[in-house]
Amino acid sequence: MRKSAALMLTAVVILAFGTPVVAQELMKVKGWVSRIDAGAMSVTILPEGGKPVTLIMSDPESLSKVAEGDEAEARYRVKDGKNVGRWLRRISEGCS
Repeated sequence: MRKSAALMLTAVVILAFGTPVVAQELMKVKGWVSRIDAGAMSVTILPEGGKPVTLIMSDPESLSKVAEGDEAEARYRVKDGKNVGRWLRRISEGCS
């Protein structure tokens, strides 16, 4: 009886604390910068054939790395229903 109770408790703890970790998976978006809002510290990226993704950047300096119309790539996590940007970079064409 004690073993089954311990197993049940272990399962509950794993499910309770394991689920939020999955929800914070690092996501990636690649596409064209369609809008930058410095006041809201956000950037909107339009992936080819997809819906626009708006990211809230925690570092204001990251917004200066791209301009509207640039091809860019970003990584983000979904936190409290918002896309929180981890990093952002412009994709350069060719080598120079």
